Amino acid sequence: MKSVKIYFGLLLSLFILASCEKEIAFNGVVTEPMIVVNSFITPDSLISVHVSESRFFLTSGYTFTNLDNATVSLWVNGVLKEDKLKLIESGIYKSTYQPQVGETIKLIVKATGKQDVSCEEKIGVQPIITAEVTDSVKYTPNDTNSTIISRKINYKLNFKDNINEKNYYRLVIIKKEKYILIDTITNTTKTDIRDNYEFDFTDVISGNSASNNPLDFGSSVSNTYNIFSDDLINGKDYSLTFSTTDETQQYKTANKNIGVMPSGIEEVHVYLQNISKGYFLYLKSRQAASSGDSFFSEPVQVYNNITDGIGILGSYTSSNVVKIKL
Repeated sequence: MKSVKIYFGLLLSLFILASCEKEIAFNGVVTEPMIVVNSFITPDSLISVHVSESRFFLTSGYTFTNLDNATVSLWVNGVLKEDKLKLIESGIYKSTYQPQVGETIKLIVKATGKQDVSCEEKIGVQPIITAEVTDSVKYTPNDTNSTIISRKINYKLNFKDNINEKNYYRLVIIKKEKYILIDTITNTTKTDIRDNYEFDFTDVISGNSASNNPLDFGSSVSNTYNIFSDDLINGKDYSLTFSTTDETQQYKTANKNIGVMPSGIEEVHVYLQNISKGYFLYLKSRQAASSGDSFFSEPVQVYNNITDGIGILGSYTSSNVVKIKL
C-alpha cells in the first residue's frame, strides 16, 4: 500500500510541475533590422553579393527578407570600380568586374531607412601543390549477396608556406566515383560518374583526432570544413596527409531490385585553397556553433566582419588542381 501512495505522489508532482508554465513578457528593446551581407570572392570570377535584412530573435519563422532596393558599390584597392552592382535575382547583386590576386576588395551597401554598411577583404596568392598516392590497403567485408572490395588510399600533398605573411588554408578533395546504373525494367546498364567530397583528414595540422577515447566528452571540435592555419608550418615545405575510401561491389546473383552499384574511384581532384583570415574565422566559428551541446556548452557567436551590419565577406584562391588517376 505504501508503494502505491509513493507512486501516486510522484504522478501528482509531475502533473503539478508540467502544468506550472508561465509566459514571460519580453521587456527589452526590440532592435531594428540591420543589413546582412554575404559574399565569397575568388580571382577571375564575377563578384556575387547576397543582401538581406536581419530579423529580431523572437520573430517566428526561419526566413529572412531579401533587400532588392539596395545599392552595392565595388571598390578595388581604394578606387571606385562599379558604383552600382546589378540586381540578378532576389537579394543577389553581381558585378561585371573580375577581381585579381593581391587586390583588396571593398563593398559599400546602402538601403533606404538603414545604416550604411561596408566590408573589405584581400585576395591571397595561389598555392602551388603536388600530390601523390603513398599506399593503398585492400579489405573485403563479409557479404553473402555480393562481393565487395574496399580499400583505404593514403595521399601526400606537398606545398610551401609563405614565411612573409600569415596564411590560412582549406583542403578540398573531390572523388570522381563510378557507378553502374541498372535499369530494372530492361535489365540494361549504363555508367554514371558522380562527385563525392568525403575524405579523412587527420594530419596533425588539421586538429582532428583519430582517437575514440570515450573520456574525451566531446572536448575537441571536428574540423568540419577542413581548414587550418600555418601556425605549425610557417615558412616551411610541408607534406600534408589525407586518405579516401574506394569501394567496388559486384552482386553474386542477378537481382532486379538493385538499381545502383559502386564501381570504384575513377579520379581524385586535389585542391588547396588559400583563404582569407575573415573566411577562416567565419568557418571556424560556424563549425564550433554547430558542434556545441545545447545544454552543456556556451553559445558561440559566428564571426562577422561587416562594419555596422551583419554577415561575412570572405576570399579564397584555389591551387592548381592535381588529378590523380586510380
